Amino acid sequence: MIREGFFKVAENGGSYVVDTFYNPITKEVYTECVRDYDYNDCSRDKDDLYYMDIDEDARRAWLHDSGIILKGDRVMVVKGRKIPLGTVAEVVDIFDWKDRYGRTQTTYAVFADGRKTNIDNCILIMEV
Repeated sequence: MIREGFFKVAENGGSYVVDTFYNPITKEVYTECVRDYDYNDCSRDKDDLYYMDIDEDARRAWLHDSGIILKGDRVMVVKGRKIPLGTVAEVVDIFDWKDRYGRTQTTYAVFADGRKTNIDNCILIMEV
C-alpha cells in the first residue's frame, strides 16, 4: 500500500521491478519492490502499485527537486561563450548530441529564440 501523500514518479527494473514514490509537500522519496519475476509465487507482487499510473505533476516536481531542467522551464545562462551570461530564456527543446559511434557527448537546451547551449551552462530559475 502506498503511503499517504506520496505519488508514483518512476518505475525501473527488469525481473526485479522497483517503483519510486515522491511526496511533493515534504520532498521525501522512497522506493519499493512491486514485482519480482525470479519467484514463482505471487506473494511478493504488489499489483495495485505495479499497475498504478505515474503522476506527471509529481514526477515533474521530483525532477526539478533533483535539479533536472525540463522543456518549458525558465533558465538563466551562468556559463559558456556563445550566449551572454545572465540571459534568461525559456527552454523549448532538449536533445542529446552524439558522436559518430552513437555515444552521447552532451545535452543541449534550445531556447525560444532558436539559440542553444549546453544544459550544464544553465540553472533553473522558474518551473512551469
